[in-house]
Amino acid sequence: MSQYLIMTQTSQAWLVRLRFVAILGMVATLTACGFHLKGVGKNAVATFESIQLVNTDGVRADILRSLEQQLKASDVKVVNNMADAQIVLSFQPTGYTVSRTSISGQGDATSELIKMAQSIRVEDVATEKELLKTVVQVYRDRRIDNAAALASNRELRSIQQQMANDIAMQIIDRINRSQLN
Repeated sequence: MSQYLIMTQTSQAWLVRLRFVAILGMVATLTACGFHLKGVGKNAVATFESIQLVNTDGVRADILRSLEQQLKASDVKVVNNMADAQIVLSFQPTGYTVSRTSISGQGDATSELIKMAQSIRVEDVATEKELLKTVVQVYRDRRIDNAAALASNRELRSIQQQMANDIAMQIIDRINRSQLN
């Protein structure tokens, strides 16, 4: 009887280990599969073939550059004539504000909230129907190290570029969604 009890305990120990290894294997498989939603975020692919960008005066250059790069990466032609375009994208001037969120004892800003907003209007050329009229906004908070002003300025440029990329991505995503309706 004691031999049967020892075998049962050994079998149970192996069964527990086997379950643990199986669970670890499933977790590793799920985390390694790289699941992403198609057409969202960095996977966003434009659902249109050609676009005309109008009223670009007052739009930040980094937003236009990022938008053109992402459109090119999606094989969308940026055209100059409305007749060649499937969609017309109109802009209002970019809104850019910086607000102090904290100050040091000497009165210097130590952190700030950056807001970038881009108003857009999208029209389908074939139907002459307005598909979308909205404002795309991005916010970032940054800490300022007044002792390292040069590094802080580089960080600001990097943040502004990230914000421009996010706005361009959101514009393409919103145009895609507007065409679903």
